[in-house]
Parts: sequence; structure tokens; C-alpha cells
Amino acid sequence: MVNYAKHCKRCKPDQPCNRRHVYAMDLDSAIAEEPWFLEMNPDYQQGQPCLYVGKTIHHPLCRKNMHLNCRGKDWREQSWTCVCHRKPGLNACGYGNRTAKPRVSKHMTGFLRPRLYKYINPQRGPGPNDEAEYRLATDLRAKGMGVYTDATGEEE
Repeated sequence: MVNYAKHCKRCKPDQPCNRRHVYAMDLDSAIAEEPWFLEMNPDYQQGQPCLYVGKTIHHPLCRKNMHLNCRGKDWREQSWTCVCHRKPGLNACGYGNRTAKPRVSKHMTGFLRPRLYKYINPQRGPGPNDEAEYRLATDLRAKGMGVYTDATGEEE
């Protein structure tokens, strides 16, 4: 059984809350050797986690499925599984649910870090979701972690 509640204060163990969420997903530590990543994270402390921070109208588990399955050159031929209310079941990958930029997506591990983001979830609309994504990225960077996010306009 999926435990939705470990990702959000409002989700129940057996049912997502149907609101917007932010999330943090581990990136492979090799990304910390990329000059562009270090430039984005001047206060990164070696040995701290490297993370992708994003936002979604889905539950973070759905977005994880999108990140892992809708990437690479053949992403149009792939599918992902929605475990929340938005598009339950198997879905074809589309432009809107592709993964992060290629230079980041190749480092995604698929390991979500709910202890880092549960406190900030859920949000009630696109504006608050944008703000929560930016705030989470800023909070994690302040702790010495390496973060990639589209929230700060740093995307390639």
C-alpha cells in the first residue's frame, strides 16, 4: 500500500489530498562535479545531498514516475503511472510531464526526500505552489545542499 501521508500534512495514508505539492528528489552525487551546478550552488558543502526541487499538481509519487519514465530521446514512446486523482492509471508521456532538463534528468535517482518537504505541503493554487518551490530550494541551499530547480530561473 502507498503511504501518501508521508509526503504531505493533509494527505491520508491511503488517499492523496488532491492539492498541489512541492518535492525534493535526490540527484546522483556526480552532479556536484558539474561546473554549472556548482555555479548555481556557491555555498554547497561537499558531502551534502544534491537535490532536484520541483512542484506539481499531482502527488509527488506521480511526479517521480514522470521524471523516471518521461525522459531521454524516446520519451514520447514511454508511459508513467498516476497514483493520485488527476489521471489515475497508466498515461502516455506528453510534453507537459517530461522530466527536467537533460543535463539534470540524467542524474535523477528517483529517491524522494519527504522529510525535507512534507512541512511545506500542500498548497492551494499555482501562485502558492511557485512560492513554496522557491522557498524550499532556498531553505535547502541555506543548509549547504546542492539544488537544481526551475523556480529561480536558472534553467538552461
